Amino acid sequence: MGRKQLILVYAFFLFMMVWGFDLLTAIKYGESFSITAFWDIFRLCALFYAGSTLLLVRAVCIKFYRTRRYGLVLTGLLGALIYFMAVRYLLEQLVLPKLFDAQNYPTNISFKYYVLDNAYYASIYVVLGLLFFLMENQAYNEKKQAALQQQTREAELQFLRSQVNPHFLFNTLNNIYSLAYERSEKTADAILRLSDLMRYMLYEKKHQVAILREWQYISSLVELQRLRFEHELPVKMELNGKADNTSIPPYFLIPFVENGFKHGDFTDSSIPLLIRLTITDSGWQFETQNKISHKNKDAMGGVGLDNIRRRLEILYPGQYKMDIKEENGLFSLRLSLNNKADDQMPGSRR
Repeated sequence: MGRKQLILVYAFFLFMMVWGFDLLTAIKYGESFSITAFWDIFRLCALFYAGSTLLLVRAVCIKFYRTRRYGLVLTGLLGALIYFMAVRYLLEQLVLPKLFDAQNYPTNISFKYYVLDNAYYASIYVVLGLLFFLMENQAYNEKKQAALQQQTREAELQFLRSQVNPHFLFNTLNNIYSLAYERSEKTADAILRLSDLMRYMLYEKKHQVAILREWQYISSLVELQRLRFEHELPVKMELNGKADNTSIPPYFLIPFVENGFKHGDFTDSSIPLLIRLTITDSGWQFETQNKISHKNKDAMGGVGLDNIRRRLEILYPGQYKMDIKEENGLFSLRLSLNNKADDQMPGSRR
C-alpha cells in the first residue's frame, strides 16, 4: 500500500465515521442533510480525536510491532484507548462548554459511565487502526522482500560477471606472455586489443547493451585469439539481421566463444570455428560449432556452461532454449531467445 493509498483509506474511514453514516441514513429515509452539519463543532472534535487516535496506533505499531516487542504494542494500544477517552473528555466536557456553551454529555455524568460508554467507541478506532497498520505492514513486507530479492539477484549476476572477466583475462595474459617471451611482433597489437576489451569489461556496467556491441566484443576477441597461432585461424563469423535494435546483458555470449577456442581443434582448416548470430523480428539465435580437440576430455569446462546457464535462469527463466550436441567429432551449441523474454529485462532498449 503506497502513501497516497494509505491517506485515502484513512480519509475515507474518518469521513464515514464522522459524517458518512448520518449522510447515508438521511438519504435512506429521505431526510434533509444540511451542509452546515459538516461544520458541527462535535463532528470537528470527533475528526480530531478519532484521526489522532488512528495515527497514534500506527505510530505505536511502527515503533514496536516491526521490532517484535509485542508487549509494548499491547501497552501502546491500551494507551491509545485511554488517549481517545481523555482527549474526547477534554474537548467535549471541558473546552467546548467554556468556549461555545455546548457539551456532549450531561454535566453530572459519572466517571464510570463515561469510561464504559467511550471504551466501545475508542476500541473501534484502536482495532481498526491496528487492522489498517497490518494491511500497510503486509504491503511494506512484500515491497521489502521484493527489494531484497532484487538485490540478491543483482549480486549474483555481478558475481557471475566477475567470473567471466578474470577467466578471460587470465587466458589472454598467458597468450600475451607467450608472445612476449618469443619476442613476437604481435605483442604490441595483442596488448592494444586487450586494452580495448578491458575497457568494455570495466566500464560497461549497464544491465543490457546493444547486441551489436557484444558482437564487436566477440570480433575483437577472435582477432586477439588469432595472434596465438602461426597459421591462419579457421574461424567463420556470420551476423544476420539488424543488430542495433536488440539488447542483451553484457558479456553474455563470451563463454560460448571462449569454449570454442579452449576446446576446439584448429588443425583442419576445412572445419572452422563457426560463430553465427541471427536476429529476426521474433527474437535472436546464437550458434557456435567447433571440431572437438582430443587433447581435452570435456566439451565445456570451467565456469563457462554453469555460468551461462545460471545467468539464463536468473534473467530468462523458462523463456529460452539451449541445445548442445556432440556428434561426428563436432561440438554444437544453439541458444534461442524470443523478443518477449528480451522485453522483460530491466533496461531493455527494445
